[in-house]
Amino acid sequence: MADTTSNVIIDITGNTASMGTDYGTDGVGVTLSHVPLSKFIWGDYTEGKRVTLTDPLPIQFVSQTASTHIVGTVSSGSTAEFPIRNYGDGSVAGMYYIAVAGNTTGTEMVGITGQIQGMVSGTPVSVTGDVRISGSMADNRQTIGGLLVQGTSAGSTASVAGEVFPGYGFGVPIAVTGGRRLDSSIDSVNVSGTINSTGGRQLGPYTDSVAVYGYDQGQAVHSILRISNEGGTAGFTSGYPGGPVDTLQVALMNAGQGITFSVALQSVTAVKNDGDTALRVQGATASSGADPVIVRGQNDGALEITATTALSTTVGNIVSIDDDDIIASLEDSNKPIGTKLTEIATDTNQIGTIRSDLISGQVKTTISSIIRPDHLRSSQKSVSNTASQLHTNMEMKSGVTVKSSPLSSENVLIGNQGLLNSTDSGYLLEPGESIFIEISNLNKIYVKLAGTNGSANVYYIGT
Repeated sequence: MADTTSNVIIDITGNTASMGTDYGTDGVGVTLSHVPLSKFIWGDYTEGKRVTLTDPLPIQFVSQTASTHIVGTVSSGSTAEFPIRNYGDGSVAGMYYIAVAGNTTGTEMVGITGQIQGMVSGTPVSVTGDVRISGSMADNRQTIGGLLVQGTSAGSTASVAGEVFPGYGFGVPIAVTGGRRLDSSIDSVNVSGTINSTGGRQLGPYTDSVAVYGYDQGQAVHSILRISNEGGTAGFTSGYPGGPVDTLQVALMNAGQGITFSVALQSVTAVKNDGDTALRVQGATASSGADPVIVRGQNDGALEITATTALSTTVGNIVSIDDDDIIASLEDSNKPIGTKLTEIATDTNQIGTIRSDLISGQVKTTISSIIRPDHLRSSQKSVSNTASQLHTNMEMKSGVTVKSSPLSSENVLIGNQGLLNSTDSGYLLEPGESIFIEISNLNKIYVKLAGTNGSANVYYIGT
């Protein structure tokens, strides 16, 4: 069976080697055969370069006695061919040769004749150096090749004699279109010199009127108030809450000479502090000799005090009851008040005996059991430079143990709400220290860093 794989294994004295080949290549004598694959190496006897895509095999045309003639055409296979002829080859009659330096001797510049024009989606032609138009103002420019700039209709004006500048017979004027309109926000037009107006008539104050519009074509004319010709503009405020916006700032001068105002106030005039609805009222200091602020109520000066919760009050001395119904209810034993007072007196007869037993130590108490809390509460908190609650709302039954983390880099202050305003209200916990506090709710405990250069965490556990 023939070996039809692409590579041939060659046994060389016990070792094997793989030779790259192509099998079954078409050609004379190579059909169904192995054709070895080769790599070209080129160079002189001192070096060898391997042929690659970036370093291909070079080709050089040399001749020992004369220059090498290349005769032929460059073609893509169509009938249009670009012939290449070396200078001096006259084998083709009427052939125009290509000279890179202008003429065939290279002594003159390249001349271009014909039309230069653009093309759709073409690349613009770059022109460097001076571009000169000669003969454009000559009286015989049409014969010497002067440049004509005119409108769509050809031809020129009348004879030279009597024409005004630029003269010499220009064609129909050119109409310019395109561009953009001037915009008041980005364009400006400067008018210099004296503007004279002729014709028309003199405007009369009783029969004529002049309308003035602003820069935005509105009826409002914008003006700028300035301190002086070279000074800044007048200041405007941004308004106050509930008041006008963009109010002109006005300064009162010479106030020392006295200023009199006539002010009409409404029946209800509000006075309030800036940014706060409550008005702060206080008296002058004692050193000024002014009277303090006196607050009186509407009932002959008495102030009515209302509490949202019950007040703890004590009644002393003798209290007179002038209500006849209350007096009659207290004096009548058949009334409910009298009956209830009798029941209270009967039910409290043993209070005196209990009091005597407590004083003498005859009362003994035995604790049968203690009800333990059902819930264990624990967590941790990061401590900052501002005093804050250990927890916003967590009830406790027996208390809580608070410990500063051993990894804390700063001491911790622990205390009550007074820690918000003063560090003297805190108890110092060093890293790793702990303290047990009997408290009903963790929101009554506040923590804060003792310094400003470190950080700390606290842990707490309780029931």
